[in-house]
Amino acid sequence: MKLKVLATALALLATSACVYADSEALNRIERLEQSQSTQQLLVQNNGASTDAAKAPVSLKKPEKKALEPTVDQAKAAIIVANILTRFEYDKKPLDEKMSQAVFKEYLKMMDPAKLYLLKSDIDEFEPVRQNIHSMLMTGRLAPAFAMFEKYRDRVEQRFDHALALLDKPFDFDVEETFNLDRKNAEWAISDDQINDLWRKRIKNDYLRLKLAGSKDSVIVEKLKKRYINNRNQIMRMNGEDVAEMFLNAYGNSTDPHTSYYSPSSAKNFDVQISLSVDGIGAVLQKRDEYGQIREVVPGGPAAKSGKLNPGDRIVAVGQGESGPMEDVVDWRLDDIVKLIRGKRGTTVRIEIIPAERGMEGKHTTVSIVRQKVTMEDQAARYRIFEAGTDGAKRKVGIITIPSFYEDFDAKARGETSYKSLTRDVRVILEKLEKEGVDGVLLDLRNNGGGSLSEAANLSGLFLGGPNPIVQVSSAEGTISNVRSATGKIVWNKPVGVMVNRISASASEIFAAVMQDYGRGVVIGDPTWGKGSVQTIRGLDEFLRRHEGEELGSLKWTIQKFFRVNGSSTQEKGVVPDVVFPSAFDPNEMGESSYENAMPWSKIEPTRYSGYDSLAKTIGPLKTKHEQRTQQSESWKLLLDELAYARKTSNRKVISLRYATRLQEREKMSEEQAQFEERRKKLGESDVNSFRLDDGLAAGEGNLTQELAEEKKRKESLDIAIKEAANIVADLANRK
Repeated sequence: MKLKVLATALALLATSACVYADSEALNRIERLEQSQSTQQLLVQNNGASTDAAKAPVSLKKPEKKALEPTVDQAKAAIIVANILTRFEYDKKPLDEKMSQAVFKEYLKMMDPAKLYLLKSDIDEFEPVRQNIHSMLMTGRLAPAFAMFEKYRDRVEQRFDHALALLDKPFDFDVEETFNLDRKNAEWAISDDQINDLWRKRIKNDYLRLKLAGSKDSVIVEKLKKRYINNRNQIMRMNGEDVAEMFLNAYGNSTDPHTSYYSPSSAKNFDVQISLSVDGIGAVLQKRDEYGQIREVVPGGPAAKSGKLNPGDRIVAVGQGESGPMEDVVDWRLDDIVKLIRGKRGTTVRIEIIPAERGMEGKHTTVSIVRQKVTMEDQAARYRIFEAGTDGAKRKVGIITIPSFYEDFDAKARGETSYKSLTRDVRVILEKLEKEGVDGVLLDLRNNGGGSLSEAANLSGLFLGGPNPIVQVSSAEGTISNVRSATGKIVWNKPVGVMVNRISASASEIFAAVMQDYGRGVVIGDPTWGKGSVQTIRGLDEFLRRHEGEELGSLKWTIQKFFRVNGSSTQEKGVVPDVVFPSAFDPNEMGESSYENAMPWSKIEPTRYSGYDSLAKTIGPLKTKHEQRTQQSESWKLLLDELAYARKTSNRKVISLRYATRLQEREKMSEEQAQFEERRKKLGESDVNSFRLDDGLAAGEGNLTQELAEEKKRKESLDIAIKEAANIVADLANRK
C-alpha cells in the first residue's frame, strides 16, 4: 500500500505559521510501507472463563511476548523527528549530543531508581546510545524495543526474587539502613549487589506494614499481591507503550513540555482537556487483579442506572445487547477502559462482583447505554465564606478552578453548550452577584493550566474586552497579542487570585494579567514558571490517512509567552503580591528544576490600560495580613506543620531496625496528636493534617474511607485559603 502525501499545510495553534511535510521524511515512510506488510492486530480473549476471576492472583503470570515496532510507530518517529528539528520554538539538532540526552532520559523513564538494570546492561546498550538520532530519522525503533525487552526481563527477575524473599523471615534487630533517594546512585555491578538492594527495599515495605499493626501473614499476602501486580503491569506493556515511552524520551530531551501521545493516550488527553467523554460515567482504579469502580459520576448513565457503585469489581465486558462477554480479570486498567468507552447511544454490558457481596458473592451483569458524560466534579465550583476581621465581615466567594478546560471538538462542531471554564465561571459570578457577595477569590492552587483561549477569556470577565492578555513570541521573533473576547466586565468588585508552586501555564497567565492590570491581588507562593505555549496535533494530519491508521499526537512548544508588561514568566513564575509560606521545595519543583528549561527573557511592554487603585493598596494589605497572622494561632499551626513536613520529607536514609523505627513512629504519633489537638481547639479542618504511614500502596486502602476524605477535603477550607479570603475582605473594606 503506497503512502500518498498531503500537499496542504497545517496551521499551528495561535499562529499563522504553516508546517509542511518533509519530502525526505515521506520517502522514508514510503520505503517502510513497501518493505513491511501491514499487520492485523486482533483483540482476543485469553481463554479464561469468568470463574477464573476467583483464581489466586499468585498463579497468574502474563505471557511474555516479543515486542516489535509497527509501521505506524516508525512513521510516528519520523514525523516527530522532523517536526521537532524544524518547527519547535527552541530547535535543537538531532545529532549525537541529542542521542546521549535521549538515551539518558529513556533509561530514567524505565528505571529511575536504578533497581532493575545492571551496569553490564547499560554497557550492552552502548550502540543504541550512539545511534538514536539515526533511529529516529529513519523510523528504526527495534533497538529501543530491544532495550525495553531487556528491562522487562530484569523486572521479572527482580520481582520473582522479591516474592521468594517473602517466604523467609527478616531479621529486624540488625541495624542497617535503606536509601530512599536513588536518582543519583550508580548502576549495580552484580546480581548480588542489586539483590541486596531489593532485600532492603522489601524489608522496608514489610516493616512499614508491621509498624502499622498488620500481622505477618497479612503482610506477606499483601506484599505478594503488590509485587505480582507491579511485575505484571510491566510485563503487559505493549508496543504502543514502548514507542510512546521512547518518543517521549526524545520529546522531553528537546523541551520539558514536549510530549508524544500514543493513540490511546491521545484519547485520554482529549478527555482531560474537555472534561467530557462518551461512556458510562464511572471512574476506575486497579484493585489487585480487578478493575474497580472508584467513583460514579453524578448524572451519568451509570449513576442513573443505580446498578453500579463504588467498590464493585469488574469481571467481564460485552458489547451490545448480546455480544460475547470478554473476561478482563488481571487486565491493564486502560485496556478495560477502552472496552467500556464507546460510541454514544451504544450499549455495553458489564459483569461485576458487587461490593456489598464480598469476593465470593454472586456476579451481576449490568447493561448501560453510553452517553456523553461531563465530569462536573473536575469543573469550577464555589462556596461563600464570611471573612474579615475587626468586626468588618465581608462575604467572599471562593471559586476553585482545577484546570483551564475547554471542549475544543464540541466547539468546532458548533455545539452551543460545549464545556468551557469561562462559561462556568460566568454563571458562578452571576450567582455570587445575586447573593450579594463583596469579593471573589479564585483558587488556582495545583492548577497546571490548559487552554490559552480560556485563560484570555476568563480574564475578560474581570477586565472586559477585547484587551491584551498576554504577548506571544514565535520562534522567528514575531510578537502578537492574545486578547480577551469582546464583552463587558462581568465582575467589577474586588478580586483575589491564590496560587502555589504547582500553578502553571494558563494559571500564570491569568494571575499575571490580574497583577499587571492592577485588577486583583495575587496571594500565595511563587508559581511554576512555565512561560511557553504548546500546540497539539494528530500526526496522521501530516499524511493522507489510511484506513485504520493511527499515529498518535504530538504536543510541542511553538511560542514563548510574555506578560503585558514585557516580562516572561519563564523560570521566575509569578511572584505574589502577598507571599505565603510554601509547602514545596523550589529546587525540586518548578521550571527551574529542569536541566533543559528555556531561560527567562524580556520584551517591550504592549499597550494596555491598567487600574491604579491597587498600587497603593498592596502595602496596607500586606501590613494588615502580617498583623493578623502574628496574632493567629491557626497561622502558627500552619507554619509549624509546614516546618515539620519539610523536616520529615528531607529524610533520605531510614533505619531498617524495628526498635529504631518504632521509636521514631511513636514520636511522630505524639507530634500528630499535638497537631490534631491544636486543630480541634481552633476548629480547623483536619483534612490537611498528618497521617501516620499505613504502609499501603495505591488501591490497597479502604475505598469508602478514601472517598469520604476526598469529599471532606473538597468541602473544607484550609487555613491558607481562609487567610487569603481575609485579604480579599480587607480589599473590599478599602473600597
